[in-house]
Amino acid sequence: MVRSEEQLFRVFADVLNVEIASVTEALSPETFPNWDSLATVNLVAELEQAFGVQFDILEIVAFDNVGIVKSILMEKGVVF
Repeated sequence: MVRSEEQLFRVFADVLNVEIASVTEALSPETFPNWDSLATVNLVAELEQAFGVQFDILEIVAFDNVGIVKSILMEKGVVF
């Protein structure tokens, strides 16, 4: 079974088309230009599928970096 953090980083790497080693909790739209609104939509879809959760609009607009997304997932019961 894939660890949750590795799974989280893999989703970001796949959607943003970067190496998984480039993904850190600090990665954000401000530090990575390819993370635009379309990438956010794709991230939401992939994260919801990967972790079996659903995000509301307030959670999605809070997607300021990978660490915040991880925190939101933890609030939804995902164990890291």
